Amino acid sequence: MPAAGRVDVGERAAARSPGGDDMTGGRGPDGPRTGFGRSVGDFVARFGVVVMLAVLFIGFSIAMPDTFFTSGNVKTMVNAQAIVLMLAIAASIALRSGDFDLSIPGVMTVCAALSAILVRDGASLAVVIAVVLAVGLLVGLINGLLIVKLGVDAFVTTLGMLTALGGIAYGVTENDIIAGVSGPIVDIAQWELFGLPGVTWYGWVLVALAWYVYERTPLGRYLLFVGGGRDATRLAGVPVDRVRIGAFIASAVVSALAGMLLVGYLGSIDPSVTNQFLLQPFAAAFLGATTIAVGRFNALGTLAGMYLLVVGITGLQLLGAESWVSDVFNGVALVLAVALARIAVRSREKLG
Repeated sequence: MPAAGRVDVGERAAARSPGGDDMTGGRGPDGPRTGFGRSVGDFVARFGVVVMLAVLFIGFSIAMPDTFFTSGNVKTMVNAQAIVLMLAIAASIALRSGDFDLSIPGVMTVCAALSAILVRDGASLAVVIAVVLAVGLLVGLINGLLIVKLGVDAFVTTLGMLTALGGIAYGVTENDIIAGVSGPIVDIAQWELFGLPGVTWYGWVLVALAWYVYERTPLGRYLLFVGGGRDATRLAGVPVDRVRIGAFIASAVVSALAGMLLVGYLGSIDPSVTNQFLLQPFAAAFLGATTIAVGRFNALGTLAGMYLLVVGITGLQLLGAESWVSDVFNGVALVLAVALARIAVRSREKLG
């Protein structure tokens, strides 16, 4: 079974240079691999999700110019998915290191609930941020120690943590929606630049930061190597356990901050929202691993994958589809994207 840090879309994904070319210089066993077929295969493998996103956007814009292709609808799609984008990046951190962290929406909901309660009780923004960061750090550390040090299965551990955090969210809110949140926490989430709220810009900044860490720092390479083969990476001198625990902590901290921004952006929090934020972040992360840097969980691919999902779902709903279509689209898009990426990579290898 392939490690989660490298989607099984070709073993040679680990032997690529930062520019994306094979370390062999693009030569197969019988000589240079050139020609139109290889170029098309490479393009489809690397940018299939991006092309699909562009096709869907253009198609829906032509079909519904008065509803889909409007500045209001585009802003709605972008702004509504800002928190999902943050959670998708959080998910990609643990996935890149070969682990799963299903607890991220639970961390988000608990921190959103705590933020709302603290603001309601008159706490300062500094106190809210400190509490949120502490919760994220604690949850990430617990997950990391249980999984890495005790060897408990990551899926079971983080699923249990997700369930527990969901219950805690109901407990601290007393099974009620907390509304009317105001003050500095709203200001940091709702300030605008070029007509877009701060929460949207935070999501894009997080993508840029994740891209830099993943592609331009030793830590990003360590995460990739750990996800690809822990024993070999450990023999190379990389502190595998610390990298994995750090990935769980980073994932939880990002999710915690997303929760604080969620309540600031909405001005309220419903403790039942946890499961609504479970599938789409992971669908976006896995879609992202099939594009741009094929076989690797990467930031730009995650961004493209998330917008593919929201454009497709929004377009279908504006065409009159029922609300349950969103779940179907998320699942089908994920399966098809992974399948197409594997086909493209296999075709390219045959050409080589």
